[in-house]
Amino acid sequence: MTRRKVFTIDGGAGRAITAIPALEKYAKAHPDEDWKIVIGGWDTLFFGNPLLQDRTFSMDVKGLFETVIKDSEIVHPEPYTQWAYYNQQCSLAEAFDKIINQTEDHSDLGKPNMYLCKAEEKAAANALAGVKAKQNKDITILIQPFGRSARVDNGDIIDDSSRSIDPSVYTQLVKKLSQKYNIIFMGEGEFAKEIESEDTHSEKPQIPDLRSWSAIIEACDYFIGCDSVGQHIARAFDVPGTVILGSTFAENISYPDWFQIIDDRKTEKRYSPIRICGFDNHLADRLNDRLMEFDDKEVTDIYTRIVKDIKEKVS
Repeated sequence: MTRRKVFTIDGGAGRAITAIPALEKYAKAHPDEDWKIVIGGWDTLFFGNPLLQDRTFSMDVKGLFETVIKDSEIVHPEPYTQWAYYNQQCSLAEAFDKIINQTEDHSDLGKPNMYLCKAEEKAAANALAGVKAKQNKDITILIQPFGRSARVDNGDIIDDSSRSIDPSVYTQLVKKLSQKYNIIFMGEGEFAKEIESEDTHSEKPQIPDLRSWSAIIEACDYFIGCDSVGQHIARAFDVPGTVILGSTFAENISYPDWFQIIDDRKTEKRYSPIRICGFDNHLADRLNDRLMEFDDKEVTDIYTRIVKDIKEKVS
């Protein structure tokens, strides 16, 4: 007898979203098969998905092991261990597809799909109406400058992985952009508090969860971010944007065919072998340490490129 498959998805919210296209592809290819998804922390991102919602379980459900997992075959897709991934020849979504669907053909792999309910969209519309009334511009931008690996250290925001936008770069950029656009800061409360004195130009709403943030992103006209979950949500809702990258590679973690990618190439970056080699990962972070630092001229260039992109993509 063939055992039921259980796909276990772990890691951050961005990884969960990038697994969606491959899981939807599997669902379409196996409509009558009894298979499940167990996910750590981000099962709510699959809510409303007609192909995945009923198959998805939170890892933190009582009795899950006995009722779902024990008599099943666990498939634990890990994109970072795929040769094509750590050699920048496939994306997270394609690596998931390779493992989940056992294929090298990703031509039928769509974008991630997320589904919001009317109440979530209404709450976001109300929030944006407040921002527009206060900042009084026609176009609204959401900016997520800091990724999951960022932390507050004695009054400074530090990201040892160099994925987050440097705080001084962020504040310069927001000051320039706020002259033309409404600005919403996406980030945790501790980050909002640390930048509050330098960034007086953005609205910093206290949003309770990632689904609510997803609705805000969907309602905005444009997205600016780094290697973090916001860019995946923006892509799911076809929101145009700019992604500023430091230590990671667009081919792996972003959507170069959709977003404008700003990638500092003055210093050669070193691939960080996350989940493969711990000490080499640490050494790569040291070599990549300054990749998210830009001087005044470079910040002005980034600003100019963003404005040009908005003019081309936002009506």
